[in-house]
Amino acid sequence: MGFLWSFILLYPEVFLAIICFFWLSLFRLIRQCQKRTLPVNWPVLGMLPFLVKNLHYIHDKVTDALREAGCTFMVTGPWFLNMNFLVTCDPATVNHCFNANFKNYPKGSEFAEMFDILGDGLLVADSESWEHQRRMAMYIFAARKFRSFAMSTIARKTGNVLLPYLDHMAKFGSEVELEGVFMRFSLDVTYSTVFAADLDCLSVSSSIPVFGQATKEAEEAVLFRHVVPPSVWKLLRLLNVGSEKKLANARVVIDQFIYEEIAKRKEHASDGVQGDILSMYMKWSMDESLSKQKGDQFLRDTAVGFIFAGKDLIAVTLTWFFYMMCKHPHVEAMILQELKGLQSSTFPRNLSVFECDALRSAIYLQAALLETLRLFPATPFEEKEALVDDVLPNGTKVSQSTRIIFSLYAMGRIEGIWGKDCTEFKPERWVSKSGRLRHEPSYKFLSFNTGPRSCLGKDLSLSNMKITVASIIYNFKVELVEGHEVMPQSSVILHTQNGMMVRLKRRGAA
Repeated sequence: MGFLWSFILLYPEVFLAIICFFWLSLFRLIRQCQKRTLPVNWPVLGMLPFLVKNLHYIHDKVTDALREAGCTFMVTGPWFLNMNFLVTCDPATVNHCFNANFKNYPKGSEFAEMFDILGDGLLVADSESWEHQRRMAMYIFAARKFRSFAMSTIARKTGNVLLPYLDHMAKFGSEVELEGVFMRFSLDVTYSTVFAADLDCLSVSSSIPVFGQATKEAEEAVLFRHVVPPSVWKLLRLLNVGSEKKLANARVVIDQFIYEEIAKRKEHASDGVQGDILSMYMKWSMDESLSKQKGDQFLRDTAVGFIFAGKDLIAVTLTWFFYMMCKHPHVEAMILQELKGLQSSTFPRNLSVFECDALRSAIYLQAALLETLRLFPATPFEEKEALVDDVLPNGTKVSQSTRIIFSLYAMGRIEGIWGKDCTEFKPERWVSKSGRLRHEPSYKFLSFNTGPRSCLGKDLSLSNMKITVASIIYNFKVELVEGHEVMPQSSVILHTQNGMMVRLKRRGAA
């Protein structure tokens, strides 16, 4: 300290120059913050202040930054915390990483560790393990028995569970938190599709089951892992405290349910193969060289992957779809008109349910779903990790082990990608002049992924959503509760921040 004071007394002009430089630099950074949407790279802290300040609106703020940066920019985290990553929404970069140079951009070990709840399943696997599991999944999804079972399960659950629940709420004029309803319904459908068993998630008299609560807590813990430095959540995991303790407890519950279902199925193996996913895998896809423990673990990882991939993604898309219907009644009217000419089945309480085959001609309905996914992708971002150094199509150099975040949310809101009306909800953009669905390149519309990792369940998911939304729209008028604001949540799944409060009316009484 004495040396510093002596230096200041001997060279006051040097000390003054240093102070002036510091304050001028700070002033310049503050002015940049005020004028630009692009995050400022602060000394030591990097862009962490931007992330913290905009945490609750991160998807929209990142979209603004990507517009200014030309669709790609590097996020610099605090020094020594390994939080640097590249963010992009450039379709050319998507095509490069997901298609042309696919082998150089796996999910990466860091992604697999963040999602360790999925085990070694298809969603996190890379290389040979991914190729093997991909072939098996393709076989299962192409099987007529599975597709027939899945479609009948969705229609049955819609007519016997979802619509009666909504009818009960409409009868008493109750306010309904619609996303919560869809979350429970989607979990019920997904669980039935995987195990041919019912969770009874949407009973009027019961709350969310233990399994559903466990999956919710697991997702919240995974989100926490995405917003803090890896060293933080890994320390929490080592100490088994906080979110990591909840995740560990949730995994115990999830594993208990799934291993019990596997044991039940093995006991009744002689009853014949049903069309559910577990039966299909146990019958055709097991490697005889695997031990019982390894075989059960493979089935467990497969089941967890299908459940996590299916339930929330469909539920949040249904939520945003009906939010768009509330905001664009003319679109709802056109869908309702389209449905009136289609055949439906009658369920209890005189409720109508549309089968998958009847909805094949409902082009505008599917266009509205695709437009919803464009603006509100269920998974708002994708992640990749570079194996070796590379150069992206826009000239950006990528070094080995660089994480790349692809913002699907931003892609739907960039004028250069979708035109000047990119922020408008317009199902018409998906309908050609001949009245057919318009094709868009998958590297431009990334909701179902693109390239070798493209979603095998795309058709199944769309059919699921079409049956559900068509049946609801035909039977009920959904109205947003006045004054209730619906906003995207900053999470790995595009949930709403405060849910979606609505009131329902039977069409005859609307």
